Amino acid sequence: MVKTVRPIFRMLFQTVKDPVLILNTSCQIESINDYAAQMLNIDQSSEKTLQMDELSNNKWIKFLNKIQSDFSSFCNLNLKIGENKFKEFRLMGYYHEKKNLIFVRISPKSETGALHESSNIDIYSMFNDISHGIILTDLNGEIVDLNGSALKYLQCEKSQIIKKQHETLFDILTDFEFCKLQYFANLMNSGRASIDVSGENENGQLNYYKVDSKFNYNMNLIVTTITDETEKTILKQQVDQQQTLNSMGQMAASIAHEIRNPMTSLKGFVELLRLNSNDDHQNYLSVMDSELQRMESILTELLYLSKPKERSYDETSIVDVTNEVIELMLPHALKQNILLKMDNCNYYPIKIMGNHNRLKQMLINLVKNAIEVMANGGVIVIKLENHDGGVNVSVIDKGTGLTDAEMNQLFTPFFTTKPTGTGLGLTLVKKVVEEHNGSISIESSVGLGTTFKISLPVSKREYLNRNDENLMNLWGSHEPLNGLPVV
Repeated sequence: MVKTVRPIFRMLFQTVKDPVLILNTSCQIESINDYAAQMLNIDQSSEKTLQMDELSNNKWIKFLNKIQSDFSSFCNLNLKIGENKFKEFRLMGYYHEKKNLIFVRISPKSETGALHESSNIDIYSMFNDISHGIILTDLNGEIVDLNGSALKYLQCEKSQIIKKQHETLFDILTDFEFCKLQYFANLMNSGRASIDVSGENENGQLNYYKVDSKFNYNMNLIVTTITDETEKTILKQQVDQQQTLNSMGQMAASIAHEIRNPMTSLKGFVELLRLNSNDDHQNYLSVMDSELQRMESILTELLYLSKPKERSYDETSIVDVTNEVIELMLPHALKQNILLKMDNCNYYPIKIMGNHNRLKQMLINLVKNAIEVMANGGVIVIKLENHDGGVNVSVIDKGTGLTDAEMNQLFTPFFTTKPTGTGLGLTLVKKVVEEHNGSISIESSVGLGTTFKISLPVSKREYLNRNDENLMNLWGSHEPLNGLPVV
């Protein structure tokens, strides 16, 4: 007969409305309640071993190994419920180590199948819709599944990554050999590891990702999440850049006065020496004067970037600003066999709200930069175009061009591609653009040249003038509108 482990177990089993039984490690029934006996068609008056088919015998061995190591597990077994009749059941088990017994709750697979199938569909749909990338890897290091976001970040098809080794992820994203070794060491030692990686998207822009992996002992899988940290990283870079500028401001404010006084004296002495020097000495004095001017330029740019000042903004013509810059920079350009040209064929003159002098300095820096990269001469074009709600100003050169790495660093203070550059000119350009609520973009090809494109908004008055007719129609009247803000 079926053994009674303890009277208390028997009493508890009979009060439970779920089909439950107690098994030993040989799959013999130690105790069983009426619900389970009825479901399995077992006669409680005789001793029974849980009967199953050959395939289920192998599943039982795996189930036994798993439950003895993890103390809980589940499996599906084909159990005998009559003469030559088998039915699939789901067993959820809990292991009592001291008694070496397994407490099992059973349920027919047919009862749970539809529910599990529906749940699996819902879970898999959710798995694919999650914005973070999720990758599942088995304990052999093979990738077994991943969601749509992960495929987007990795820029590959599912068939290209499934069954590949886990470390393939880092070959796709980027190559940080030391970080990878540390990552895998942490994963093996503590069951969890994270690493920051980067990779180019389909547009060639650099994206930043955080990869976090953790062992899931219930599923026997390594679950890896990929989080897009691009916005956060760029914001941090901008904060770091602003802190650099603030530090520059503190330094510049303290040393500007001390440097400018001796520089003024040196300039005066150079001019005096020129009056009584021969031609050979004139060359040396010209070099001294040029270097003093460069020092003055660096100091001016540092002060320009360091401390924000209250500036007046008026309606400004970008055509007038461009003409002044061309007139100012043309002599220097012609010395380098370079022609400056304004292209405003597709431009309808409009006013923008801006500081004339700041915009002028911005364009001077861009043109000066273009001249310095066109060693073989050519034409620099300043192109003006209208766009919805503003104006585009493009400075186009046919110089040496820039690499992707150089473009990523271009607006970083003190970064320069020229041997004698200060690395502050383009930082100043960006600052002026931001002060005018504009934006700047770069297109460049090595050996073909570079285009700096600046977008600036129109003034409120200009916007109202251009849309005056639409505003009248909106109100159903051609009378002047009262109360509209005019700058």
